Amino acid sequence: MDTALLQLLRRNVAQLVLNFWAAGYRNVIAGSIANTHSEYVAFRDLLPPDTRVYLVQLRASRAVRDRRRMTRAKPSTAAWRDHVDRADPEDASLRSASADYRLIVIDTDDLTIDETVAQVVRAIPEIYESEDDD
Repeated sequence: MDTALLQLLRRNVAQLVLNFWAAGYRNVIAGSIANTHSEYVAFRDLLPPDTRVYLVQLRASRAVRDRRRMTRAKPSTAAWRDHVDRADPEDASLRSASADYRLIVIDTDDLTIDETVAQVVRAIPEIYESEDDD
């Protein structure tokens, strides 16, 4: 996950977004694109200036993240979980920056997947409206 790979990832995701828009999709959801404000800016620069961006940051405590990782089919060790958390530390720059996006932060500790999705829909209902609602 060096700089060149992250740049390639951003360019690929931006191109996918543009392709979906060209095919008539109004809203495109892309995951794991920006953990920091500087990563967001690098991605945002690849999109048209008039693009509305919503960032959804799903948060979970270390204990909950570990429990979820241990219940997945993918093998997990304490050393691996520690490595992942060190490689992707919590960052507050998205919350503190003045930017052209709307940030939605959801604490998922006590939420199911369905409850998490429902909170996203409640937070940004305008992206879930049908074209007939316009």
